[in-house]
Amino acid sequence: MKILLNDIIQYSDAPDELKSPALADFYYFNNELVINLDKQYPINSIGLGNLDKNSQITVLLNNETFIINYEDNGLYLLLNTVITNKITINTTSLKIGRFAAGFACDIPTAVMKEPGWGSTAVPRTTLSGQVIAGRGGYNYRTLSLDSRYKITKDTVNELEAGQKYIGMGYPFFLNLEVENYKIPYKRFYGIEKNQQNMILQSGVRKFLYSFKFDFEERF
Repeated sequence: MKILLNDIIQYSDAPDELKSPALADFYYFNNELVINLDKQYPINSIGLGNLDKNSQITVLLNNETFIINYEDNGLYLLLNTVITNKITINTTSLKIGRFAAGFACDIPTAVMKEPGWGSTAVPRTTLSGQVIAGRGGYNYRTLSLDSRYKITKDTVNELEAGQKYIGMGYPFFLNLEVENYKIPYKRFYGIEKNQQNMILQSGVRKFLYSFKFDFEERF
């Protein structure tokens, strides 16, 4: 999987709605938006959340233009890495729930994949055995992926750099195109259930770590 551990948009002058972890906090577009970062960063991916269906977003980094066709909430990979301190975006969507950017880390995962589905609705059973449907809840996806001694020093450095917002409960952007042969979706936006206390298991002879990721979808 590819995962964005350090969202550099958090260190920019982007509108608060684009930085918010809640995708229901919309930024409404009427023309292009220029985002200034606090310094230069390498960017090879864009995280998108809650755009209009089948919309398109244009991202300008230095003199390179990237066009992304939005399909679902999650991480979109660019064709190459660009080092810049400014991002210009425009879109056919009327709104964006969240816009993220940064360096996507590659974490190979074990063959076993565990996609799942959950709901916060609570059905009730009456004394006569009838079921009353739960109301007011929402449905969400879950995903468990195991990485065995594949987490490298570069990934650990990105994890440390993004720890402030990871610890605050900000969801991760994932790209699952490699895992898609076993998972019915290519992208994911969600928390890791232990992200406030992530303990990596160390390799013995090399700088390699293991971790079992347990994700829950967020909106």
